[in-house]
Amino acid sequence: MMNKKQIDNLSRLCYDIFRLMVGLPVLGNVLSDKFSIKTLWIGVIIALVFLVIGLLLDRWEVNNNVRH
Repeated sequence: MMNKKQIDNLSRLCYDIFRLMVGLPVLGNVLSDKFSIKTLWIGVIIALVFLVIGLLLDRWEVNNNVRH
């Protein structure tokens, strides 16, 4: 079982990966010679997955703190 600090760190990591995955496909498309909508959508989908994981971990942390 993870403690509060581990859950907090993991949720922060997920938020950081979310920000990277939003920025990297956009910057990659801007800097490349051609625009790839497929790359952009893949990046957005992966970013949303990490956002949802981060939100779930935060909610789980809050629910565990209320019980204790």
